[in-house]
Amino acid sequence: MISAAAGCGGDSGGANPGNNGITPPNGANVVAMVVDLGPSGSNGSPVGYVNGAFVTVTVCVPGTSNCQDIDHVLVDTGSSGLRILANDGKAGGKLTLQLPQQQNSAGNAIAECAQFLDGFTWGPVQRADVRLAGETASGISVQVISEAVYPVPASCESAGVDEDMLAGNPGLLSNGILGVGLFRQDCGQACAVDPGLPASGNPGLYYSCNRAGQCAEAAVALDAQVSNPVALFPADNNGVILELPLVPSTGAATVTGSLVFGIGTRSNNGLGNATVFPVDGSGRFISDFPPNGTEYPGSFIDSGSNGIFFLSSSATGIPDCPDSSGFYCPATSVDLSAMNRGASGTPSGQVSFSIANARTLFATNNSAFSNLGGTNGGTGRGGASFDWGLPFFFGRNVFTAIENASTPGGTGPYFAH
Repeated sequence: MISAAAGCGGDSGGANPGNNGITPPNGANVVAMVVDLGPSGSNGSPVGYVNGAFVTVTVCVPGTSNCQDIDHVLVDTGSSGLRILANDGKAGGKLTLQLPQQQNSAGNAIAECAQFLDGFTWGPVQRADVRLAGETASGISVQVISEAVYPVPASCESAGVDEDMLAGNPGLLSNGILGVGLFRQDCGQACAVDPGLPASGNPGLYYSCNRAGQCAEAAVALDAQVSNPVALFPADNNGVILELPLVPSTGAATVTGSLVFGIGTRSNNGLGNATVFPVDGSGRFISDFPPNGTEYPGSFIDSGSNGIFFLSSSATGIPDCPDSSGFYCPATSVDLSAMNRGASGTPSGQVSFSIANARTLFATNNSAFSNLGGTNGGTGRGGASFDWGLPFFFGRNVFTAIENASTPGGTGPYFAH
């Protein structure tokens, strides 16, 4: 979990944008988005999230008016599905609703070990109505992040860092994650039940938990998996647009933008002159660095990452920060460019971006930075990649089209900007 674009249609998007190309959050398909220092911790102060774009999500017991608003849910184009941190005496989240448990065909509870680049979240899969602006996804599977009922299995603990608490080291630092990425489910067929095969091949995401609280890896039907809420809206369900303004080179204390649902479904979510970049089955495309130089085909766009993470210090010549945080710390800001290409090599669009000293940026106590970056792997094809995190979104409207969904730019999945 950049500076303004060059050649990527930075202000493309809605037909009726407000200032700086931002659609006002007053429509049925638009919800306000804020970049700030995150939710309040136990001491009443913000937890100190940097480059996190947040929305408020309304979660309801299915088919009822028993609902709860959850603020500071991270908007993540790099994953699919809603995950909410529980208020269970340990996790430190806000969710107190008693949601119905999702079960498998044997009547056992389903739980999930959701795996991210920087760690995992564990907890039961439950059902909820999810409301955003005027849109509702009814009775969908969500993950409630909690260790209160089912302890984390050893096979899940091996997935990385446990992020099942609001604060800590590192801590989730948000009240949840709203995955509005390219796919309908967070795992899909790789985790699904195949009637002709045993429950094998599951990549360690889903578990079946018995009444004794013992959980074992298991395959789970597609309709029981944690699902992208947008794909299950009655309308405006083919993708999203994230719209954020430019920020100064020294950052901004807070930034407001919009999360728009649908692509080409209303007058406020047209594709405009944005370039469509098709992705492969894993949601990846190609970034050339420098432009027309080495290809990095495992690249992706991920609003849930708080920096532009690419290559290594030895490959870029940009010094690492001395605290081993994984961020870059050049003596002065470095201006760079790369060429993004669709997964098959076309189309292409050049992206200009800057990398500043992360320690200097953090010392400002601002929350939004367009020039924060760090390392991401080795060098060459098959090794490193570009993770175009939230800095990439400042100053441009970024479209994420969901798999198999029809849009004016063709059938998803794709990114466009």
